[in-house]
Amino acid sequence: MTKHSFFGELYVLKIGGSVLTDKATERIARTSTLKRISEEIAIAQPRNLILIHGAGSFGHPQAKMYLVSREIKDALITHETVKKLNMMMVSALTDRGLKAIPLHPLSAVVSKGGEIEYKLKDQIELALKQGIIPVLHGDIILDARGGFSILSGDQLVVYAAKEFKASRVGVGTDVDGVLDDTGVVIRELTASDVAKRNITGSEHVDVTGGMKEKVDLLVQLAARYKIPAVLFNATKESNVVKFLRGDGLLGTVITGRLRRREKVKNTDTIQ
Repeated sequence: MTKHSFFGELYVLKIGGSVLTDKATERIARTSTLKRISEEIAIAQPRNLILIHGAGSFGHPQAKMYLVSREIKDALITHETVKKLNMMMVSALTDRGLKAIPLHPLSAVVSKGGEIEYKLKDQIELALKQGIIPVLHGDIILDARGGFSILSGDQLVVYAAKEFKASRVGVGTDVDGVLDDTGVVIRELTASDVAKRNITGSEHVDVTGGMKEKVDLLVQLAARYKIPAVLFNATKESNVVKFLRGDGLLGTVITGRLRRREKVKNTDTIQ
């Protein structure tokens, strides 16, 4: 497995907004879940971890409002709201004796003609070298064509995993994995599998494409960069510890293993 020359084993973990917040009610955080997940990270003690979280009800409803109004005040409301959730996550980690810092994409990521330019590498690298967990989040970012664009936590997962050659990528959601038409967890997905299956988005307000966008990004990451990902249920106790320790079979493993005659689709979604 590919390892980063500076850090050896490195993990990218994203906790979805549906896990940390009540997505049906604006600005309601699941504080007990924030504490539990922070505790599980403290128990696992991963040496090099990049943590990313979704926005849930601390970002999606607000971003939807901005996409309708295109008013800067609504863009700022979106940023300030998700930043509040980010600080709650950082505080929960530090309360458990972990070193963590917030990194806000609005200050270091821009969109130019549909292409996303990240200027986060130095900040993330410095944090990791000092044994600090960088905590990033989905955010609203400046767009060169005017106004703002939406940057999802899933896009940050792909960026961080590719840039730092992650050993393991985990995406914690509120479901047991990617489900088939009968509700059974699909244990492994490849690019060809995704093309054949009907994967639906979130039932709540989600401006970033929900489950389908998530899976599309992760399967491209696995196929093009040979970095597998595990999509698992982070609402279940101990699953975060199991992911970080590599214990047991969790959720859906998204791999770059190709079926016969399968070709990796070239896409611009991998930044």
